[in-house]
Amino acid sequence: MKFVKGMTLVAVLSIATLGFAQQAPEVKPEAKAEEKVPEKPKLSVGGLAYIEWSKELKHSATRTPDENYNTFAIKRVYLDFKKKLDDMWSVRVTTDVGQVDSSGTSSTQFKTNSYTLFLKYAYVEAKDKLDFAEYKFAFGMISTPLIGFVDKQSDYRWLEQNYTDQSKTVLYYLDGTTMKGQSIDHSADMGVSLEVSMFNKLLTLTGAYTNGEGYKYADEVKLGDDGKAYYGMLTLMPLKDLYLVGIYRNQNTNDKIDDNYIRYMGGGIVYSDEWYKIGAMYYIPETSKKTTSTATAVENKYKLFDSWLNVRLDQIVDMPIIVVGRYAFGENDDVDKSKVTSWAAGLGYHVADGLRAVAYFQNVKSQAKDDPDRQIFVKTEVKF
Repeated sequence: MKFVKGMTLVAVLSIATLGFAQQAPEVKPEAKAEEKVPEKPKLSVGGLAYIEWSKELKHSATRTPDENYNTFAIKRVYLDFKKKLDDMWSVRVTTDVGQVDSSGTSSTQFKTNSYTLFLKYAYVEAKDKLDFAEYKFAFGMISTPLIGFVDKQSDYRWLEQNYTDQSKTVLYYLDGTTMKGQSIDHSADMGVSLEVSMFNKLLTLTGAYTNGEGYKYADEVKLGDDGKAYYGMLTLMPLKDLYLVGIYRNQNTNDKIDDNYIRYMGGGIVYSDEWYKIGAMYYIPETSKKTTSTATAVENKYKLFDSWLNVRLDQIVDMPIIVVGRYAFGENDDVDKSKVTSWAAGLGYHVADGLRAVAYFQNVKSQAKDDPDRQIFVKTEVKF
Protein backbone atom coordinates (compact mmCIF):
# COMPACT_ATOMS: atom_id res chain seq x y z
CA MET A 1 0.00 0.00 0.00
CA LYS A 2 2.83 2.31 0.94
CA PHE A 3 4.50 1.38 -2.31
CA VAL A 4 1.43 2.41 -4.34
CA LYS A 5 1.18 5.75 -2.53
CA GLY A 6 4.87 6.39 -3.14
CA MET A 7 4.59 5.69 -6.88
CA THR A 8 1.54 7.93 -7.08
CA LEU A 9 3.46 10.81 -5.44
CA VAL A 10 6.38 10.36 -7.84
CA ALA A 11 4.02 10.43 -10.87
CA VAL A 12 2.31 13.63 -9.61
CA LEU A 13 5.66 15.35 -9.01
CA SER A 14 6.92 14.27 -12.47
CA ILE A 15 3.85 15.66 -14.23
CA ALA A 16 4.09 18.95 -12.32
CA THR A 17 7.78 19.27 -13.11
CA LEU A 18 7.17 18.55 -16.82
CA GLY A 19 4.42 21.19 -17.01
CA PHE A 20 6.64 23.79 -15.37
CA ALA A 21 9.44 23.00 -17.75
CA GLN A 22 7.15 23.50 -20.76
CA GLN A 23 5.91 26.86 -19.45
CA ALA A 24 9.32 28.19 -18.49
CA PRO A 25 10.77 30.63 -21.06
CA GLU A 26 13.68 29.38 -23.06
CA VAL A 27 16.86 31.16 -22.18
CA LYS A 28 19.00 31.66 -25.27
CA PRO A 29 22.64 32.60 -25.25
CA GLU A 30 23.34 36.16 -26.29
CA ALA A 31 23.54 36.30 -30.11
CA LYS A 32 26.85 37.51 -31.48
CA ALA A 33 26.83 40.37 -33.92
CA GLU A 34 27.32 39.09 -37.44
CA GLU A 35 30.67 40.04 -38.83
CA LYS A 36 30.45 41.32 -42.42
CA VAL A 37 33.23 39.91 -44.53
CA PRO A 38 34.05 42.25 -47.41
CA GLU A 39 33.24 40.61 -50.71
CA LYS A 40 36.27 40.12 -52.91
CA PRO A 41 36.01 41.63 -56.40
CA LYS A 42 35.39 38.94 -58.99
CA LEU A 43 37.51 38.37 -62.06
CA SER A 44 35.47 38.95 -65.22
CA VAL A 45 36.50 36.74 -68.15
CA GLY A 46 35.25 37.02 -71.72
CA GLY A 47 36.25 36.17 -75.25
CA LEU A 48 35.80 37.36 -78.81
CA ALA A 49 36.59 35.65 -82.13
CA TYR A 50 36.42 36.78 -85.77
CA ILE A 51 36.05 33.84 -88.17
CA GLU A 52 35.53 34.19 -91.92
CA TRP A 53 35.48 32.57 -95.32
CA SER A 54 36.77 34.59 -98.28
CA LYS A 55 37.00 34.19 -102.03
CA GLU A 56 38.87 36.42 -104.45
CA LEU A 57 36.77 37.21 -107.52
CA LYS A 58 39.38 39.27 -109.29
CA HIS A 59 42.72 40.81 -108.49
CA SER A 60 45.31 42.89 -110.25
CA ALA A 61 47.17 40.99 -112.97
CA THR A 62 50.45 42.43 -111.62
CA ARG A 63 50.21 40.42 -108.42
CA THR A 64 52.32 37.27 -108.01
CA PRO A 65 51.34 34.46 -107.85
CA ASP A 66 48.42 34.86 -110.21
CA GLU A 67 45.83 32.91 -108.23
CA ASN A 68 42.39 33.64 -106.80
CA TYR A 69 42.35 32.44 -103.22
CA ASN A 70 39.49 30.65 -101.48
CA THR A 71 40.04 30.12 -97.77
CA PHE A 72 38.66 29.85 -94.26
CA ALA A 73 40.49 31.90 -91.65
CA ILE A 74 40.43 32.87 -88.00
CA LYS A 75 41.26 36.55 -88.14
CA ARG A 76 41.43 37.24 -84.41
CA VAL A 77 40.76 35.62 -81.05
CA TYR A 78 40.74 37.83 -77.95
CA LEU A 79 40.64 36.65 -74.34
CA ASP A 80 39.71 39.48 -71.98
CA PHE A 81 40.32 39.55 -68.22
CA LYS A 82 39.00 42.40 -66.05
CA LYS A 83 38.94 42.95 -62.30
CA LYS A 84 37.91 45.85 -60.08
CA LEU A 85 40.42 46.49 -57.32
CA ASP A 86 38.13 48.92 -55.48
CA ASP A 87 35.56 51.63 -56.29
CA MET A 88 38.18 53.61 -58.22
CA TRP A 89 40.87 51.28 -59.57
CA SER A 90 40.60 48.34 -61.98
CA VAL A 91 42.88 46.25 -64.16
CA ARG A 92 42.47 44.75 -67.63
CA VAL A 93 44.55 42.20 -69.56
CA THR A 94 43.61 41.17 -73.12
CA THR A 95 45.45 38.63 -75.26
CA ASP A 96 45.29 38.74 -79.04
CA VAL A 97 45.84 35.69 -81.25
CA GLY A 98 46.38 36.33 -84.95
CA GLN A 99 48.60 35.77 -87.97
CA VAL A 100 51.70 37.86 -88.57
CA ASP A 101 52.30 39.76 -91.82
CA SER A 102 55.20 38.36 -93.78
CA SER A 103 57.77 40.64 -95.34
CA GLY A 104 57.33 41.64 -98.95
CA THR A 105 56.14 44.38 -101.26
CA SER A 106 52.65 45.83 -101.36
CA SER A 107 51.67 43.29 -104.03
CA THR A 108 52.50 40.25 -101.86
CA GLN A 109 50.35 40.74 -98.81
CA PHE A 110 50.64 37.22 -97.46
CA LYS A 111 50.37 35.88 -93.92
CA THR A 112 52.50 33.34 -92.14
CA ASN A 113 50.93 29.91 -91.65
CA SER A 114 51.01 29.95 -87.85
CA TYR A 115 49.21 31.94 -85.20
CA THR A 116 51.04 34.20 -82.77
CA LEU A 117 49.98 35.32 -79.30
CA PHE A 118 50.24 39.06 -78.58
CA LEU A 119 49.49 41.08 -75.48
CA LYS A 120 46.90 43.56 -76.78
CA TYR A 121 45.99 45.37 -73.54
CA ALA A 122 47.50 45.25 -70.08
CA TYR A 123 46.74 48.33 -68.02
CA VAL A 124 45.63 49.71 -64.69
CA GLU A 125 42.80 52.24 -64.83
CA ALA A 126 41.33 54.77 -62.42
CA LYS A 127 37.86 56.33 -62.78
CA ASP A 128 36.26 59.00 -60.62
CA LYS A 129 33.61 61.73 -60.72
CA LEU A 130 33.89 65.36 -59.69
CA ASP A 131 31.13 67.96 -59.40
CA PHE A 132 31.00 68.73 -63.11
CA ALA A 133 33.42 66.26 -64.68
CA GLU A 134 34.46 62.63 -64.91
CA TYR A 135 37.99 61.47 -65.51
CA LYS A 136 39.66 58.22 -66.55
CA PHE A 137 43.39 57.59 -66.21
CA ALA A 138 45.20 54.51 -67.57
CA PHE A 139 48.79 53.33 -67.78
CA GLY A 140 50.36 50.26 -69.35
CA MET A 141 49.48 48.74 -72.73
CA ILE A 142 46.55 51.02 -73.50
CA SER A 143 44.08 51.59 -76.31
CA THR A 144 45.04 54.62 -78.40
CA PRO A 145 42.45 57.45 -78.35
CA LEU A 146 41.15 57.74 -81.92
CA ILE A 147 41.15 54.11 -83.05
CA GLY A 148 39.50 53.03 -79.81
CA PHE A 149 36.81 55.70 -80.23
CA VAL A 150 36.05 54.89 -83.89
CA ASP A 151 35.93 51.12 -83.29
CA LYS A 152 33.55 51.57 -80.36
CA GLN A 153 31.16 54.00 -82.06
CA SER A 154 31.14 52.28 -85.47
CA ASP A 155 30.92 48.68 -84.14
CA TYR A 156 32.68 47.74 -87.38
CA ARG A 157 35.89 46.14 -86.14
CA TRP A 158 34.61 42.57 -86.63
CA LEU A 159 34.22 43.35 -90.33
CA GLU A 160 37.28 45.54 -90.94
CA GLN A 161 39.86 47.62 -89.13
CA ASN A 162 39.19 51.33 -89.47
CA TYR A 163 41.45 52.99 -92.02
CA THR A 164 43.55 54.87 -89.50
CA ASP A 165 44.47 51.46 -88.14
CA GLN A 166 45.02 49.90 -91.59
CA SER A 167 46.26 53.02 -93.41
CA LYS A 168 49.05 51.03 -95.08
CA THR A 169 46.42 49.41 -97.34
CA VAL A 170 45.51 52.77 -98.95
CA LEU A 171 48.52 55.04 -98.24
CA TYR A 172 51.80 54.42 -100.07
CA TYR A 173 55.20 56.04 -100.36
CA LEU A 174 57.91 55.49 -102.95
CA ASP A 175 60.98 53.69 -101.61
CA GLY A 176 63.33 53.72 -104.58
CA THR A 177 61.22 52.06 -107.24
CA THR A 178 58.95 50.17 -104.81
CA MET A 179 55.62 51.38 -103.42
CA LYS A 180 55.36 50.59 -99.70
CA GLY A 181 52.41 50.93 -97.32
CA GLN A 182 52.50 53.78 -94.81
CA SER A 183 51.26 53.19 -91.26
CA ILE A 184 50.19 56.26 -89.26
CA ASP A 185 48.83 54.83 -85.97
CA HIS A 186 48.36 51.71 -83.84
CA SER A 187 45.31 50.42 -82.01
CA ALA A 188 47.26 49.85 -78.77
CA ASP A 189 50.59 51.05 -77.39
CA MET A 190 52.65 51.29 -74.21
CA GLY A 191 52.07 54.56 -72.38
CA VAL A 192 49.67 56.66 -70.33
CA SER A 193 46.36 58.34 -71.15
CA LEU A 194 43.94 60.74 -69.47
CA GLU A 195 40.32 61.35 -70.51
CA VAL A 196 38.25 64.14 -68.94
CA SER A 197 34.52 64.48 -69.72
CA MET A 198 32.65 67.62 -68.64
CA PHE A 199 29.07 68.85 -68.50
CA ASN A 200 27.44 65.40 -68.89
CA LYS A 201 29.87 64.42 -71.68
CA LEU A 202 29.13 67.52 -73.75
CA LEU A 203 32.90 68.03 -73.98
CA THR A 204 35.56 65.32 -73.71
CA LEU A 205 39.31 65.92 -73.81
CA THR A 206 41.70 63.00 -74.25
CA GLY A 207 45.49 63.01 -74.16
CA ALA A 208 48.02 60.19 -74.41
CA TYR A 209 51.80 59.77 -74.40
CA THR A 210 53.10 56.45 -75.79
CA ASN A 211 56.11 54.66 -77.28
CA GLY A 212 54.61 55.16 -80.73
CA GLU A 213 55.65 51.72 -82.02
CA GLY A 214 52.46 49.78 -81.29
CA TYR A 215 51.66 46.75 -79.17
CA LYS A 216 53.63 44.32 -81.36
CA TYR A 217 56.86 46.15 -80.49
CA ALA A 218 56.37 46.58 -76.74
CA ASP A 219 59.65 46.90 -74.80
CA GLU A 220 61.57 46.72 -78.07
CA VAL A 221 62.90 49.88 -79.66
CA LYS A 222 62.97 49.53 -83.41
CA LEU A 223 66.21 50.61 -85.08
CA GLY A 224 66.05 54.32 -85.88
CA ASP A 225 62.63 54.65 -84.19
CA ASP A 226 63.44 55.69 -80.64
CA GLY A 227 61.10 58.67 -80.31
CA LYS A 228 57.70 58.95 -78.60
CA ALA A 229 54.16 59.76 -79.72
CA TYR A 230 51.60 62.10 -78.16
CA TYR A 231 47.89 62.56 -78.86
CA GLY A 232 45.31 65.26 -78.31
CA MET A 233 41.64 64.57 -79.07
CA LEU A 234 38.56 66.73 -78.60
CA THR A 235 35.03 65.29 -78.73
CA LEU A 236 31.85 67.40 -78.62
CA MET A 237 28.40 65.87 -78.19
CA PRO A 238 25.92 68.71 -78.97
CA LEU A 239 23.04 66.21 -79.26
CA LYS A 240 22.61 62.79 -77.71
CA ASP A 241 24.61 60.15 -79.66
CA LEU A 242 26.02 62.77 -82.10
CA TYR A 243 29.78 63.41 -81.90
CA LEU A 244 32.06 66.00 -83.48
CA VAL A 245 35.69 64.85 -83.30
CA GLY A 246 39.05 66.56 -83.71
CA ILE A 247 42.40 64.71 -83.43
CA TYR A 248 46.13 65.47 -83.54
CA ARG A 249 48.92 62.91 -83.25
CA ASN A 250 52.65 63.42 -83.57
CA GLN A 251 55.32 60.74 -83.36
CA ASN A 252 59.04 61.55 -83.33
CA THR A 253 60.52 58.52 -85.05
CA ASN A 254 64.11 59.42 -84.15
CA ASP A 255 64.67 61.82 -81.28
CA LYS A 256 68.39 62.14 -82.12
CA ILE A 257 67.77 63.47 -85.64
CA ASP A 258 65.46 66.41 -86.29
CA ASP A 259 62.65 66.20 -88.87
CA ASN A 260 61.93 62.52 -88.34
CA TYR A 261 58.22 62.22 -87.65
CA ILE A 262 54.86 60.68 -88.52
CA ARG A 263 51.91 62.92 -87.73
CA TYR A 264 48.32 63.46 -88.69
CA MET A 265 45.48 65.82 -87.86
CA GLY A 266 41.85 65.53 -88.79
CA GLY A 267 38.24 65.47 -87.73
CA GLY A 268 34.84 64.05 -88.43
CA ILE A 269 31.24 63.53 -87.47
CA VAL A 270 29.76 60.37 -85.96
CA TYR A 271 26.24 59.27 -84.99
CA SER A 272 25.93 56.11 -82.91
CA ASP A 273 23.01 54.65 -80.98
CA GLU A 274 21.74 51.11 -80.40
CA TRP A 275 20.38 50.72 -83.95
CA TYR A 276 22.13 53.20 -86.25
CA LYS A 277 25.86 53.84 -86.55
CA ILE A 278 27.11 56.15 -89.29
CA GLY A 279 30.17 58.34 -89.51
CA ALA A 280 32.96 59.89 -91.57
CA MET A 281 36.52 60.95 -90.72
CA TYR A 282 39.04 62.94 -92.78
CA TYR A 283 42.77 63.10 -92.00
CA ILE A 284 45.86 64.87 -93.30
CA PRO A 285 48.87 62.68 -92.51
CA GLU A 286 52.49 63.83 -92.99
CA THR A 287 55.77 61.93 -92.76
CA SER A 288 59.38 63.07 -92.79
CA LYS A 289 62.53 60.98 -92.72
CA LYS A 290 66.24 61.83 -92.57
CA THR A 291 68.90 59.11 -92.48
CA THR A 292 71.49 61.44 -90.93
CA SER A 293 71.41 64.87 -89.29
CA THR A 294 72.96 66.43 -92.43
CA ALA A 295 70.80 64.61 -95.00
CA THR A 296 67.84 66.16 -96.79
CA ALA A 297 64.50 65.11 -95.32
CA VAL A 298 62.22 63.00 -97.51
CA GLU A 299 58.71 64.35 -96.92
CA ASN A 300 55.33 62.96 -97.91
CA LYS A 301 51.88 64.49 -97.49
CA TYR A 302 48.74 62.38 -97.69
CA LYS A 303 44.95 62.54 -97.68
CA LEU A 304 42.88 59.85 -95.96
CA PHE A 305 39.09 59.51 -95.79
CA ASP A 306 37.09 56.83 -93.97
CA SER A 307 33.30 56.40 -93.66
CA TRP A 308 30.98 53.64 -92.50
CA LEU A 309 27.34 52.57 -92.14
CA ASN A 310 26.18 49.91 -89.68
CA VAL A 311 22.41 49.54 -89.18
CA ARG A 312 20.15 46.98 -87.49
CA LEU A 313 16.66 46.84 -88.99
CA ASP A 314 14.82 45.37 -85.99
CA GLN A 315 12.58 48.40 -85.62
CA ILE A 316 11.57 48.36 -89.29
CA VAL A 317 11.12 44.69 -90.26
CA ASP A 318 10.92 43.08 -86.80
CA MET A 319 13.95 40.92 -87.63
CA PRO A 320 17.60 41.41 -86.54
CA ILE A 321 18.86 42.07 -90.09
CA ILE A 322 22.19 43.91 -90.38
CA VAL A 323 23.09 46.30 -93.25
CA VAL A 324 26.70 47.51 -93.47
CA GLY A 325 28.77 49.59 -95.85
CA ARG A 326 32.12 51.34 -96.08
CA TYR A 327 33.86 53.84 -98.34
CA ALA A 328 37.45 55.00 -97.95
CA PHE A 329 40.32 56.42 -99.98
CA GLY A 330 43.94 57.36 -99.49
CA GLU A 331 46.39 59.35 -101.60
CA ASN A 332 50.00 60.51 -101.45
CA ASP A 333 50.19 64.08 -102.78
CA ASP A 334 53.88 63.62 -103.66
CA VAL A 335 53.57 60.38 -105.68
CA ASP A 336 51.81 60.06 -109.04
CA LYS A 337 48.97 57.54 -109.39
CA SER A 338 48.97 56.73 -105.69
CA LYS A 339 45.25 57.06 -104.98
CA VAL A 340 43.57 53.92 -103.65
CA THR A 341 39.78 53.69 -103.26
CA SER A 342 38.00 51.01 -101.25
CA TRP A 343 34.29 50.39 -100.90
CA ALA A 344 32.34 47.52 -99.38
CA ALA A 345 28.76 46.46 -98.64
CA GLY A 346 27.17 43.62 -96.77
CA LEU A 347 23.93 42.07 -95.52
CA GLY A 348 23.74 39.94 -92.40
CA TYR A 349 21.80 38.60 -89.47
CA HIS A 350 22.10 38.73 -85.70
CA VAL A 351 21.84 34.97 -85.24
CA ALA A 352 21.88 34.82 -81.43
CA ASP A 353 23.10 36.71 -78.44
CA GLY A 354 26.85 36.80 -79.06
CA LEU A 355 26.74 35.53 -82.65
CA ARG A 356 26.27 37.50 -85.87
CA ALA A 357 27.23 36.97 -89.51
CA VAL A 358 27.42 39.06 -92.69
CA ALA A 359 27.86 38.30 -96.39
CA TYR A 360 30.33 41.01 -97.46
CA PHE A 361 31.65 42.29 -100.82
CA GLN A 362 34.74 44.48 -101.11
CA ASN A 363 36.26 46.33 -104.09
CA VAL A 364 39.71 47.98 -103.89
CA LYS A 365 40.96 50.05 -106.85
CA SER A 366 44.42 51.55 -107.20
CA GLN A 367 45.36 54.13 -109.82
CA ALA A 368 48.65 52.30 -110.28
CA LYS A 369 46.86 49.09 -111.38
CA ASP A 370 44.55 48.43 -114.30
CA ASP A 371 42.23 46.03 -112.49
CA PRO A 372 40.66 46.26 -109.03
CA ASP A 373 40.93 43.62 -106.32
CA ARG A 374 37.50 42.13 -105.57
CA GLN A 375 36.57 39.72 -102.80
CA ILE A 376 33.51 38.20 -101.19
CA PHE A 377 33.39 37.14 -97.54
CA VAL A 378 31.22 35.51 -94.98
CA LYS A 379 32.30 37.22 -91.77
CA THR A 380 31.23 36.13 -88.29
CA GLU A 381 31.73 37.45 -84.78
CA VAL A 382 31.43 35.17 -81.75
CA LYS A 383 31.35 36.51 -78.19
CA PHE A 384 31.73 34.11 -75.29
